[in-house]
Amino acid sequence: MPKKPKGKVGVYFYVNEEIIDEFKRLTFSKHGTFHGALSHELEQAMRIWIALHTQNTQTNSGIEKVNLQPKTYEVFSQIKEYLKQRYGYAAIVPSQKIPRKHLLEAISVVRGGDERTIKRWVNEFQRFKLIKPLGEVFEVL
Repeated sequence: MPKKPKGKVGVYFYVNEEIIDEFKRLTFSKHGTFHGALSHELEQAMRIWIALHTQNTQTNSGIEKVNLQPKTYEVFSQIKEYLKQRYGYAAIVPSQKIPRKHLLEAISVVRGGDERTIKRWVNEFQRFKLIKPLGEVFEVL
């Protein structure tokens, strides 16, 4: 096990596979190595996040509480993966349009084909502002 640098702590947490792969790719592209670069870039990202969430506030009471529903995001990620594999989307990104038929099929395969289940997940995705209906297509937000 490598020696722990002074003033540092080791952390372990779960991150979406696509996000960490893109983070690693960009970090390597910028630094040409992973040695120390991932820690450095992650620290910078955390500093920016902290600054954004503590700007103009003197106490923690000014920070807006967020209750993430990981299950919804996890299922949406599974839906996107199914769509990429089944229909050959290179990536599913914000403002992309997905045919209603494709989304409903993906929900049916990933979570179950019952009408109530499909309706529930469409509503959940809309509630969490992951998709927006536009007639016969959904826009990814």
